[in-house]
Amino acid sequence: MSFHVNFNPHGKELDEAFQAVISEKDETNWLIFAFDKGTYDLRVQATGDGGLEELCDEFSDGKVQFAYAKVIDPNTELPKFVFIGWCGSGVPELRKAFFNSQLSDVSKFFKSFHVQINARDEADVEPDLIMKRVAESSGANYSVHKETAKTQSRVEPVGSVYKKTEVPNIAAMQRESMTKENAPKPVGTNYTPIQTAPKKLASRWNMAQQQSQDSGAMAVRAERERFEREVREREMQKAKEVSMVDHREEEERRRREHEEAAMARQREEQEAQRQREEEERHQKLQLEEEARARRQQEEREEAERTRQQEEQLHAEEEERQRKAEEEERKHKAREEEEREQQRLQQEEAERLERQKREEEERLERQRQEAEELERQKQEEAALESQMNQTADRAVHASQAAGAAAAAPTSQHEGLCAVVLFEYDAAESNEMSLLEGEVVTQIDQVDDGWWFGVSEDGKKQGLFPANYVQLLEKQPEETPAQPIPAADTPPAPTFDSATAPAPAPAPAPAPAPASASAPAPPEQQQEDNGNVAIALYDYEADEDNEISFVEGDLITHIEFVSDDWWQGVSADGKSVGLFPANYVELKQ
Repeated sequence: MSFHVNFNPHGKELDEAFQAVISEKDETNWLIFAFDKGTYDLRVQATGDGGLEELCDEFSDGKVQFAYAKVIDPNTELPKFVFIGWCGSGVPELRKAFFNSQLSDVSKFFKSFHVQINARDEADVEPDLIMKRVAESSGANYSVHKETAKTQSRVEPVGSVYKKTEVPNIAAMQRESMTKENAPKPVGTNYTPIQTAPKKLASRWNMAQQQSQDSGAMAVRAERERFEREVREREMQKAKEVSMVDHREEEERRRREHEEAAMARQREEQEAQRQREEEERHQKLQLEEEARARRQQEEREEAERTRQQEEQLHAEEEERQRKAEEEERKHKAREEEEREQQRLQQEEAERLERQKREEEERLERQRQEAEELERQKQEEAALESQMNQTADRAVHASQAAGAAAAAPTSQHEGLCAVVLFEYDAAESNEMSLLEGEVVTQIDQVDDGWWFGVSEDGKKQGLFPANYVQLLEKQPEETPAQPIPAADTPPAPTFDSATAPAPAPAPAPAPAPASASAPAPPEQQQEDNGNVAIALYDYEADEDNEISFVEGDLITHIEFVSDDWWQGVSADGKSVGLFPANYVELKQ
């Protein structure tokens, strides 16, 4: 399986969702892509028009997702596009290893965006953080687009502040300064006029003295006039200087006003120029955005054409591969048919060989079955003879036991039993048994071992309970009746050498002090040792095994091992091994 992003299965839906986000006519402002479960086929997970807050709710910790959103730049108030690659913390390590290459493939699908964010948890996709990243990516923080248009004043030519310097008319200035309005304030003086007290003319001969006195007054008056004239001249000069200073200040003030007006007009022109430049730059940015949008559209169209060509090539390649695979399948079918024919021929040969073998085996089995049937007939004849002999001895023994029981002075008391199988004593406290003899005064000291005395009283001891059969004690007033041969239980087909070994003998028990009362007939029953019931059918595979069907009773069971037991079949004619898990012991 390729680990690259597969856009083909849902290519149409992916492109429609992308066009809806970048379109100005559609309200959709975000989309999110994800992979199909178990594959790398990219599909549209969701779209919406609720902005970044709604988009953030779509991210999942266990997924690899790709989001594309349209936001408004807070600085320029222009639309900006944000690409988000999400790889959650719960994504398997194998998918994390291919995330970067898949991120590159998806970014080529979107072609252009202003901000790319690689996110791992919810803190990386907070709307405030994304908008901060968008604001930082916008570059110049200008706001000319936010200002309202202003009415531009008509640009007038700038006048010159230069004026021709004229020669001042000093006489006119002096006359003007001497007017009543411009007259200077009187200047105080320390001069004190000389007070004269003329006397009567005494005689004309005093004229010279009087003249000398008048010339002195005239000199004083001339000095005073000269001083006053100098003072006036100084005041006039000072007034002239003050007037010239005021004139220069006025000219300087006018020049400054003209300069300030010129600077204000220059600033206005510069501001207008800056606004024109801002507008031109804004128009240039808009043109660039439009050109970029056209380029993106052309690139998308080119990519779509390329994708269609690739799909066509891929379809042609698939068609070629399909034809090649079809040819390969036909070739393989022909080879398979040839192999099938060879196999059938070989199977036919093997079948004929197997039939031949089976025929030979059937003939061999028939021969063995004939031999086995002959052997079984011989065994049945021997068994019938043995059973007849056993029945005769049992009848004889039962008659003797009945007669003994009828005699009042008989010493045979307690339970009596007839021996079914021979038994050789293995311990000093055991008693050997002969087939057909009668054992009296039986004490059932254990479930598997009894104590008794022989009929002639010469031997006594323990013996296995499953080697004898209890005899029913007849009432005293009725003569003893012989036991019919039909009631005699059939003896097993195996001899004493092959009989199962009894369990270890218990310690010898003392003979009872007095004979116990005979048990009622309904309480006396044949002891078959350990008995089990068959749960399933079993067919013997070996000569030393026995067969049985579900529900058969198997008696005289000996536990040879944990898995295999030995016992007598339900018909009492065969003894052998059988699986322990095919039966259930009866309590």
